[in-house]
Amino acid sequence: MPTETEKRICVKAPAKINLTFDVTGNLPGGYHSIVSLFHAITLEDWLSVQVEPQDIEEMKVQIAAEFVGEPGVFPLDQNNLIARAAKVFHEKTQMLTHHFVRVAVRKQIPIGAGLAGGSSNAAAMLVALNNVFGCPLSIADLSELAITLGADVPFLISGSTQLGKSKGEDLSPVAFAERLTFIVVKPRQLSVSTPAVFAEYDRWMEEKGGNWKPIINHQGAIDALQHGDLESATKCFANIFEPIVFQMHPPLASIKQRLLDLGSWSAQLSGSGPSIFGVVANMDMAHMIRRKLKETEARGEAPWLNEKGWQLDCYFAQSSGAGVCLDVEMSG
Repeated sequence: MPTETEKRICVKAPAKINLTFDVTGNLPGGYHSIVSLFHAITLEDWLSVQVEPQDIEEMKVQIAAEFVGEPGVFPLDQNNLIARAAKVFHEKTQMLTHHFVRVAVRKQIPIGAGLAGGSSNAAAMLVALNNVFGCPLSIADLSELAITLGADVPFLISGSTQLGKSKGEDLSPVAFAERLTFIVVKPRQLSVSTPAVFAEYDRWMEEKGGNWKPIINHQGAIDALQHGDLESATKCFANIFEPIVFQMHPPLASIKQRLLDLGSWSAQLSGSGPSIFGVVANMDMAHMIRRKLKETEARGEAPWLNEKGWQLDCYFAQSSGAGVCLDVEMSG
């Protein structure tokens, strides 16, 4: 049983997809400026955070995790964004002095997938610690800490749907009534490095100039969503990284085409990939598409399996309408 001084809280951390994504320029420090329509989905990790006063000189963070993947693919040391989030929270508040923090993570968001799983875990840690200590920091304060951890972290604190600019921290909420349904597909054996994709983007820009870049209609997507016109909205969804990542990993293009052939309203890369999401009519359609993808693999007709040995992991999700939130059922 928890002691009177021990505090425990559980939070849910949503994944993020990019309905639109464009790179618009360069920022100081080697960063790129972006514009993206961020969208939180109901594919979630769970973090159980336990904070206990101890007779130790400094704070200590211990992480345990349940996840799918090779040992080491999800670091459990101080390099994990969860531990780094605890560090910046402490630097801001000094509230973790002489405290031992245990974090148990149950991961459902695939690792290295372009779905911001690590960023979501960092956002969840900031929100959890803030709640444990009685919310000394405002949302604005948390967002300031969040951007030091990663471009996606501020969005995931509040989630829902927002247009992000600059590094991603300049956020404008986008409200609409429709709830989208997705099938999210990731090759199990493939992860993509975001810095490597940005570097390849820079190479493309130097080699091809701006003529190759499509105009991505962020406002068109927003207007259509707010008017409930999903067909028009999906026609505006686009990701500037898609041709780059597809050239780096050509079978991803065949996965996208298969999602479209099976009835997805649209399909595209999320972030730097390699996950591809399909927008579908309902959850029954999502399950049907998964079944058809697996049948394609079983018949030996899947280019991604034949050429690269990739097996597809499929996830089902809907619009979450929220960011990190307390899991009342698990907290105690």
